[in-house]
Amino acid sequence: MSGIRTSVSLYSLQDSYARGRVDLATALAFVADTGATGVELISDQMIVGTPYPTDETVAAWRTALDASGLAPVCNDIFINSTLYANRVLRPREQLELLKRDLDVSARLGFDLVRLVSDTSAEVTLAALPYAEGLGVTMALEVHAGMSFDSPGTAGWIAMMRAAQSERLGLVVDTGIFCHRHPRVSTQYFLGLGLTPAVATRIDELFAEHGDTMRLFSRDGQMVFPDDLTALFRRPVDGEYAFFSTGYENTPLTVLDEYAPYIRHVHGKFFEMAGGKEYSIDYRAVVEALHGIGYTGYISSEYEGNRFVPVDGAVDDQGQVRAHQRLLSQLVAEVE
Repeated sequence: MSGIRTSVSLYSLQDSYARGRVDLATALAFVADTGATGVELISDQMIVGTPYPTDETVAAWRTALDASGLAPVCNDIFINSTLYANRVLRPREQLELLKRDLDVSARLGFDLVRLVSDTSAEVTLAALPYAEGLGVTMALEVHAGMSFDSPGTAGWIAMMRAAQSERLGLVVDTGIFCHRHPRVSTQYFLGLGLTPAVATRIDELFAEHGDTMRLFSRDGQMVFPDDLTALFRRPVDGEYAFFSTGYENTPLTVLDEYAPYIRHVHGKFFEMAGGKEYSIDYRAVVEALHGIGYTGYISSEYEGNRFVPVDGAVDDQGQVRAHQRLLSQLVAEVE
């Protein structure tokens, strides 16, 4: 049996939360009922008044967290560097935003924050003494579309290796391990008028080349092959082809090199069906993580919700339960 633990990102329950099916307390109770032992939060999304929640709001969160018995695993934070239409925030402005989010994370009880994929290495390094003083670790998300070989991610990792601080690390998102294009995405785009032949060809390209990200990428631009563009009949076809590059098929062996730096894992999933995730081989993922000695959390992160039609019901709770059952089974079976 592996020492890997499971948690749930409340991102997964955004539809239930936004539509009033759960509030923070009942969301936490639901997570505990799935068998998970930890919870991941996006404070911008669910903590009223963030980044300056009142003491009463923080106390209510901590009371609900204590009642659930869950461990506060990770808070996902963002540096909104494009607040203005005419410029990107200067590094010193980004630094102040990052410090602010580190403060609120510590107040909420988290000692780990996920930095969104395009967070500046320069800004992170400048914030490091502040994070170390708070006892909060900053971990960059390695996300599909910006995997380990992406220039921005590679630059951040170089900074992390040079700094050699325990308060820097990585969050690996399993969306970089997609061996098939998500079926729910295809169904959604077909509903928008996608040409079926384009969908079929994208699936074939995944089977032939592993993914479309590396196939289409040319000097920082996405260039579609002629045999694909010949099938385009309407604008949605190009949009679908472009969005298909957001599901990478990175070899699991990449984890070996970065094992010392992995602080957390986002268990991305799009569709649980028949006890399995359609696009990601979770048995292989769990075995690879166990093989490198990882004993942290895998957080269920449901992203299939974005592909439900506007008038359709989002079964986020059912999907999360199914994913937690799968993770628990695999963690128990791996040797």
